[in-house]
Amino acid sequence: MAVVCCSKIHRTLFRPPVQVMRQHAHEPQKCREALEAQQALAKLEFALSCVPASHKSSSQLQANDPRSWQAAWEELRSLETSLHTEMRYIYAPDWDLKPGKLISKKGTWLKPNAKFSWELTDKQKLYLPQGVIMPVLQISKVTDAAELKRHEWVAQHLRVWLKPPIVSSLEARRNCWFVYLPHWEERGIVITAAADTWLKRATSMSGDLQPFELIYVPKGAAINLSRPPAEVDEDWEKFRHQHVHLHRKVLLASPPLTIRKEKHEVFIRQADDPAHPMIK
Repeated sequence: MAVVCCSKIHRTLFRPPVQVMRQHAHEPQKCREALEAQQALAKLEFALSCVPASHKSSSQLQANDPRSWQAAWEELRSLETSLHTEMRYIYAPDWDLKPGKLISKKGTWLKPNAKFSWELTDKQKLYLPQGVIMPVLQISKVTDAAELKRHEWVAQHLRVWLKPPIVSSLEARRNCWFVYLPHWEERGIVITAAADTWLKRATSMSGDLQPFELIYVPKGAAINLSRPPAEVDEDWEKFRHQHVHLHRKVLLASPPLTIRKEKHEVFIRQADDPAHPMIK
């Protein structure tokens, strides 16, 4: 901070950001956002100060000049977009924490709160398979009083802040599953189980997956897809074992409805198929 006192020029340049840093000294994320906002406004003020005199009135910039104010408005909108983040909860033991990123050690969830994953609906949580590297902007402990009262394992959770495109890409994969192709018959966008088999959330061997990552599909069950089965293209899925090339990625036309039998979910029908032949 000593540089602030060096000269009037330095004092003028650095006083605003220093004040922002002092104000948010204990909140790193807010400090960074406030600094970015302060710097953006400083740039706007400098740009407006550089407008030629011919574009100004005798005493001030013309308030109705659409060029200058439109540029300022676009800059502010861009700033708002770049600062927007999404906050989610994770179960910390499922992750390796690295600077600026998380690496999933097993199949796990992003959650809107610290509830147990089985207490949340499929639309409330987002699945991530083992081995995914997820960029994060900030990580912190759970401090919300209401969340801390949910259960004794809340202390094992963390809050993470993400860029919205990451959340959007995970939401787009919500009905994405993997199948071992030799166990299925393909007919366009309908696949039928040729043997008792699985829908899997990852290409891992079924014995290596957790129960919530599997749905048991009995022989003869048909599943409607949004598009034909596709080859596995995600880097974290392609190299799990030597039989990945026999798997296909499928995007279900609607969510699967299941019943629980022992420790696994058993496929009954899809949400948009009330007359499915598996229903008696």
